[in-house]
Amino acid sequence: MLLGKALAILSTLKGAAAATVVVAAAVGTGVVATNEDVQTAVTTTIQNVTHSADSNQPAVVTARNKADADLRDAFQLDQQKLAKLHDAHVTDRAMLNDTVGKADAALRAELTKALDKVATFTLGREGRESPRPTGSPDIKVAFTAQSDLDKWVTDEIAAMDKIEKDAEDAVALLPTAAPGKPDDAGKPATAPTPPPHPTP
Repeated sequence: MLLGKALAILSTLKGAAAATVVVAAAVGTGVVATNEDVQTAVTTTIQNVTHSADSNQPAVVTARNKADADLRDAFQLDQQKLAKLHDAHVTDRAMLNDTVGKADAALRAELTKALDKVATFTLGREGRESPRPTGSPDIKVAFTAQSDLDKWVTDEIAAMDKIEKDAEDAVALLPTAAPGKPDDAGKPATAPTPPPHPTP
């Protein structure tokens, strides 16, 4: 009876508060550890509360959305920095374009790899009951890989930043040209000295 009241209270609580109620019920009754039906009820209730907390969506969906957003934001910042490298005043424009182009391609590949890995963290978990809901996580399985996911995102953001920084360093090594008017191209730096006029 005490456990029934605890489950009723649990349905109105969130997160840590809900877990506290369950632990108290388990200790107070001694039933949870031995009754499989009760274990299932408690587990289901905890998951339902956790999934609906604040955002009304499963924790795995929140984790995936945040990881995707963080990776895409970092990608856009690095891509903007790469685009600004085109403004560098260098003599070898072909090498500049090649350097930036390769870095941009590497940056895109790194983002794709990162997003694919996020999918394996959030969608490729064991316990999915059917392949029918393509792209949807199994909300009946608790998401326990948050720390691993966070580390992966941090490492991938650092990897994308390195790609941009390496390109920036490479461009800095290219021979530079002083900015000037387009029609000055090809002209000597100083005008030649005119020949002396003949003395009459």
